[in-house]
Amino acid sequence: MPANEVIFLTLLEVSILVLLADLAGSVLARYGFPRVVAELLIGLVLSPYALGSVLNSILHMELFTINDYLLFLTNLSIILLLFASGLEHGLSTLREGGIYGILAAVFGAVTPFALVYWSLVSVGLQPTESAIIALSTAPTSLAVVAGIIEREGLTGLPSTKVLITAASIDDVVTLILLSMVITTLGAGGFTYGTLATAVKIVILWVLIFLLSVLLIPRVLNRVGEEVIVYASLVVLFGIVLVMTTLGFSEVVAAFIAGVAVAESRFSQRVRETVNLLLAIFGSLFFIVMGLQLNFRYILNAEVLAVALLVSLIAVIGKVIGIYPFAYLKLRNRRDSVIVSYGMIPRGEMGLVVASLGLSSGLITMGDFGVIIFMVLITTLIGAVIYRREACRFRSARPS
Repeated sequence: MPANEVIFLTLLEVSILVLLADLAGSVLARYGFPRVVAELLIGLVLSPYALGSVLNSILHMELFTINDYLLFLTNLSIILLLFASGLEHGLSTLREGGIYGILAAVFGAVTPFALVYWSLVSVGLQPTESAIIALSTAPTSLAVVAGIIEREGLTGLPSTKVLITAASIDDVVTLILLSMVITTLGAGGFTYGTLATAVKIVILWVLIFLLSVLLIPRVLNRVGEEVIVYASLVVLFGIVLVMTTLGFSEVVAAFIAGVAVAESRFSQRVRETVNLLLAIFGSLFFIVMGLQLNFRYILNAEVLAVALLVSLIAVIGKVIGIYPFAYLKLRNRRDSVIVSYGMIPRGEMGLVVASLGLSSGLITMGDFGVIIFMVLITTLIGAVIYRREACRFRSARPS
C-alpha cells in the first residue's frame, strides 16, 4: 500500500478511536468513572487482536492496526502529556507542599514500588520485569484525582490541597526512580557500581532540572507573547533531544521542559495551546495502550492472578506510604485516610512506564497486560472509594 494511503488510513483510525473514546468517556463520566477507563477499553475492544481484526476483514482494509505512523503520534501524545503535566506543576507545588507533603509523595511512591517488587521476585518473576511492573504502581493519576475533585466540588476540603500536592510531586519521584531503574537494568543488575551510576544520573537529572528552571524562563520572558508558543515548542523538543542523547527518557525531558516553561510570565498562553493539542492527541496514548494488548492475555489466568496481586499490594502500599505524613500535616485521622484513598488511582504515568518497558523489550506482553489491568483496577477502586468518603465527609462537616 502506498505511504500516503497508509497515512490517511492512520489519520482516519485515530479520528475514529478518539471519537469513540470521547463518547464512551462521556457515558462513564455520568456514573463517576474516569475517562481513562473508557480510553483503555476502546483500545482493547478495537485492537487488531480483538474486534479490530474482524472489522478489518469486513472492510477489506487495515484500518484498525498498529503502524509506525500511529506509534509516532502516540509518542507525540506522551510528550505533550508530560509537558502539560510539568506546566501544571511548576515550582509552586513543591513550595506549597511543605516537608510533609513532599515526604507523603516520596513514601507514597517508594512504598508500593518496594512492596510490589519484593512480592513479584518472591513469586518467581525476573528482577527486570518485577522492577518495571513495580515502578508502574508508584505514581498516582493526578488527572483522575483532579477530575473527581472538580466534578464533586471537593476543593474546600482540608485534605484536597495535601492530596493534589502529593499526587503532583510523586510524578517527580517516579521520574527519578525511572532514571535509576533504567540505569540499573541497563548495567545488568544491582551492584555498588550501578548504584553509583544511578546516583550520578539523579544528580545530573537535578542539575538539568535546576538549570532549565533558572535559565529558560528568563529567555522566554524576553520573547514576545506572539511567538511564545513556538519558542516553548523549541524549548520542549530541544530539551528532549539533549536529554535523550544523554541517555534519559523523553518523558523525563518533557516534564522538565514543562516545569521550566511554567515559570515564564507567558506560561498561561502556552497552557491554552497545549490543552488544544491534548484535546486532539491527549487520549490517543491511553487508547493505543489498550490497542497494543493482545486480547488473549485478558483471558490468561496467570496474568489475571498476577494483576490482582499487584493491584492489592499497590493499594495497600500507597495507603501505608501516604497516611503517616498526611496525618502529620492534617492532624486528623479521617482527613488523612481520605488523602490516602485519593492517591490509590494509577493512570498516565504508570502507563508511560509500561509503554517504555514494552517498547524497549524489558517486559513481555503478559507483563504489559498486568500493568493495564492494575491501572484499570486501582483507578476504579480508588475513584469510587475516594469520591464516596470525601463526599460523606463534606456532608458531615458543619456548614
